[in-house]
Amino acid sequence: MMEHSDSKHLRSLSAHIRPQIALPEIDCEAPIDEALANFAIQRHRIGAMLYKATRHHENISERAASLLSATYHKNTRSILAQRAALQKITKLLEDHAIPFSTLKGLGIADQIYDDPQTRQSKDIDIQIPPHASRLAIQLLSANGYIYKNYSLRANKRVTLKRQLSDMKLFKDLTFVDPQFSTAIELHQRLFKVEPKNLTADFSGAINFQKTPSVLDSFYCFYIILHGAVSLWMRLKWLVDVSLLVRKMPVSKRQEVMELARTYGCENTIIASLRFIDEIFDGSLDEEWQMILREQEHSGDIEKLINIFRKSLMTTSPDRPDAPLRKPFYFDPTTALFGKQIGLFNIIRTRVVMSIALRI
Repeated sequence: MMEHSDSKHLRSLSAHIRPQIALPEIDCEAPIDEALANFAIQRHRIGAMLYKATRHHENISERAASLLSATYHKNTRSILAQRAALQKITKLLEDHAIPFSTLKGLGIADQIYDDPQTRQSKDIDIQIPPHASRLAIQLLSANGYIYKNYSLRANKRVTLKRQLSDMKLFKDLTFVDPQFSTAIELHQRLFKVEPKNLTADFSGAINFQKTPSVLDSFYCFYIILHGAVSLWMRLKWLVDVSLLVRKMPVSKRQEVMELARTYGCENTIIASLRFIDEIFDGSLDEEWQMILREQEHSGDIEKLINIFRKSLMTTSPDRPDAPLRKPFYFDPTTALFGKQIGLFNIIRTRVVMSIALRI
């Protein structure tokens, strides 16, 4: 659990950024000091947003102002590099007729943020159909992109066969564009473990648009589910969805809930939305509140919210590289997708992943 000082920082941080995400201001007398600035930058990756929200704040220390300003301008340069890298790989994939969609990242920033430079993103996520994996890997390798090997053995020889196997197992592969120092994640599916047909249905719904619309109900569903699968461990993802749900038409909201029922994660979506409204009060309007009141029927929702609270409130997110370092008695996927995915399948997948990392 987080220390008391971190708890205060979380409350202060969520209060200070409210005006920047179009929520009413609330009284917050906590100063913006170096500790809070580092907490925003390193733990929750919203330093650029805190800078924009508080750059004229009277109660900000000189050191905090300097750190946040540097973060905002560094993020601006990073986004320029990402845009150039995206333009480059877009041309490469289009020239070879590979269907693709960019997920999250710049697409979200451009569509729902008043200032896209306030959303921090470390890589470019690109989803491709499984049948295009071989050609995409070959293209990136032939064009100088640097592959980041999954294997824990530093001297492990990379082969196309092993890359295809790892992509199928882990869901994605990471390459780095050396020209722009930007990581490119090639995704074959949305999540490491997921309900049957989820990725195929998602791909059919968005039809491999280069930049899916945040008004597409399936894409909205995916963005919420992505935060939940990561147990909402960063405020950055809560900010995304707070902005997203307020832009979502009522008809699309009902479609999101229908998708949640289809894939056995209705409680997860409800718990996520309630948790977002708890952290950023006012995120859910009366229409949303009415939809959730009509849907709620399980005591598991409060259990999920408690899991999300603990995740957000840990001092450091625990994301070990080796799957077997995680406790076997709890895996978030089983809690999030209900009976759609059994614990046996989760354990089996983690065992295989752990072995694959070591050979």
